[in-house]
Amino acid sequence: MRLTIEKDDGTTEVFQNILDLYVVVRREEKALFEADKLGLYIKTTSHSYGSNVRELVKEVSQSLVELQDYLREQRYGGTP
Repeated sequence: MRLTIEKDDGTTEVFQNILDLYVVVRREEKALFEADKLGLYIKTTSHSYGSNVRELVKEVSQSLVELQDYLREQRYGGTP
């Protein structure tokens, strides 16, 4: 998996060959605290993609090997 991060200044940073990923997002949200008072609070959410990504990489790798074997067989006179 590849992760691309775009910063506020428009620059990007790319990380490749990621097998585990844990993302924590903090952001301000507006909320109504009392009848007429609007305020900001920090909302934090997190997501983990570690085991899902590892399993997906295994499946894709195995499919790629099977496809390469099939195409090699077709190229060198295997049965269609």
